[in-house]
Amino acid sequence: MKNRFVTNILLLGASCTIFFLSCNRDAVSWDGEITSTVDNNFADSEFSAIRNLVDTEGRADSTIYGKNSDISSIYCPNSTSTLTIINPTSARLELDFGTGSTCLDGRLRTGKLIAVFNGKWKDAGSTVTITPSGYTVAGYAFSFTAVITFNGRDASNFLNWTTVVNNAIMIHPLNGTINWTGNRTTTWIEGEGNTDPRTFVYQIVGSASGTARNNLAFTANVEQPLRVALDCRFVESGVWSITPQGREKRTIDYGTGGCDDQATLTVGTFSTAITLP
Repeated sequence: MKNRFVTNILLLGASCTIFFLSCNRDAVSWDGEITSTVDNNFADSEFSAIRNLVDTEGRADSTIYGKNSDISSIYCPNSTSTLTIINPTSARLELDFGTGSTCLDGRLRTGKLIAVFNGKWKDAGSTVTITPSGYTVAGYAFSFTAVITFNGRDASNFLNWTTVVNNAIMIHPLNGTINWTGNRTTTWIEGEGNTDPRTFVYQIVGSASGTARNNLAFTANVEQPLRVALDCRFVESGVWSITPQGREKRTIDYGTGGCDDQATLTVGTFSTAITLP
């Protein structure tokens, strides 16, 4: 198992190489297209992180959340935040990463996230709209609008919310552009009520579509729910399927748990172990 506290990050897209460790079929059935899989993985994981960044700040303020919960400094210790109260149930949060801040997931961020809250954070029906201002991650400049809607609690009494990301654009000066749209439902399955975000674990289902850095359009669906821990930049378990335009569907299986960079990529009859960037 990899150490959860990642101190360095490989710049996504600096190389699109994935190391093939083993295979169980002749490679003739493998079309070699991995960019859409890598780009969807990056976009999905970062929008999970964006929501979590806003959440940790929102929970730290009694006006938004309804009680004090000082956890924001643990998740992203070098960032600063400014909260402006619009009215008793609305507020504007500006989360500033300055010229560079490395957060708990090990990713380097710069610039700002702007979050406008409507309703108490985590009350059923409350929403938050998130937009970037000069925001970058691992060298990618982000443009997007994300809207989170809280659905309340499910039958197991877990908090549940929906995140819709429309027309996100991620531009790297050397490695190209990712276009991405996603609709995902997240359930908080571990750590609620704790003050240490390193205990937070979520389960995610949903779908996405976009255009990868190689200009190939793709669609993607969560085939088995994803398990995502706040202190790990890798998905711990679950399965995505990705279908690039004109290509056969492929799946990426993250295994059965644990924070590591290993997954299994399957295309048709071809299957190989991969190391994620």
